[in-house]
Amino acid sequence: MLLALLLLAGCEQYDAQRQANLTAAAQARSASDDAKCQSSGLKPGTPEYDDCRKRYENQHAQEAHQQNDLANQMLNAHTLRQIGQ
Repeated sequence: MLLALLLLAGCEQYDAQRQANLTAAAQARSASDDAKCQSSGLKPGTPEYDDCRKRYENQHAQEAHQQNDLANQMLNAHTLRQIGQ
C-alpha cells in the first residue's frame, strides 16, 4: 500500500513538472513571436500585428501537427522487414 502511494505521488509530481514546463515553453514562444512581430515595426493592437501573430500561431500548430504525424508513423511502423528492403 505504501509503495502504491509513493508511486502515485511520483506520478503527480511528474505531471505537475511537465505542465509547468509546457506552460513555460508556451510563454517563451509567445514572447518570441511578439518580439518578432514588433521588430518588424508592427504595433500591438493593429490588424497587421494581429495578422503577424496569427501567422506564427498557425505555423506552430502546423509544426505540432507534423510532429504528431511523424510520431504516429514511427509508432505504426511496426512491420518487420528484411534488411535491404
